[in-house]
Amino acid sequence: MGTDGDVSDVNDGLAQWDALKKIVRGVVDLQIPASTDWPTAKQSLDDDNGSWKFSSVLVAIVERNEPTILLTLRSSGLNEYSSHVSFPGGRPEASDTSVGDTALREAFEEILLAPESVRVLGCLPIHKTRKRNHAIVPVIGLLSSESVWKPAPAEVQYVFEFPFSALLNPDLPRQYVDGERAGSWYWADQQYDIWGVTAVILSSIAELALATGRGAAIGRWR
Repeated sequence: MGTDGDVSDVNDGLAQWDALKKIVRGVVDLQIPASTDWPTAKQSLDDDNGSWKFSSVLVAIVERNEPTILLTLRSSGLNEYSSHVSFPGGRPEASDTSVGDTALREAFEEILLAPESVRVLGCLPIHKTRKRNHAIVPVIGLLSSESVWKPAPAEVQYVFEFPFSALLNPDLPRQYVDGERAGSWYWADQQYDIWGVTAVILSSIAELALATGRGAAIGRWR
């Protein structure tokens, strides 16, 4: 006979897989294809003066018994966002024909994740940083549990997995109330310092996962 703990574990697992299904459905319902070219993506923001710095990131969800999301701890030697927790990603290059191409290329360069191992679902709306005028397209993809990755030391110090048990806990996303980070979102009680736009993107994913119906709006966290 199973124990109460066994039953709880099963129920938690079912809830997490139900949340994953909601994320998949929510991303598909948003109808923002990863094949969107960069000129079209940029049209979604008023960028007449060229003030926005555009990039895309890969939000890679690993299909484990408890699903997880890949995050990186960036190298301390980088010129921008050094030692920050982030998703693999970066700015478009001339060879990138779409926002998805950029995210997949950057993921390969940063964590050696093979593009063909990612089942790309689509994108979230552009997320903007508060101070640096960065406009970021989150590209959502699924990975099997057999997928492989490892950090490219020049760019990434460490790759880790953010569990759905944390993603689905509504008490964890919070805002700083004072100091230099006042007003910024962060994810509480984590081993690594997850804050800023990374925390906001995670919160948008959580919003889809916790939605009670189809077509839930994304935007509460921005």
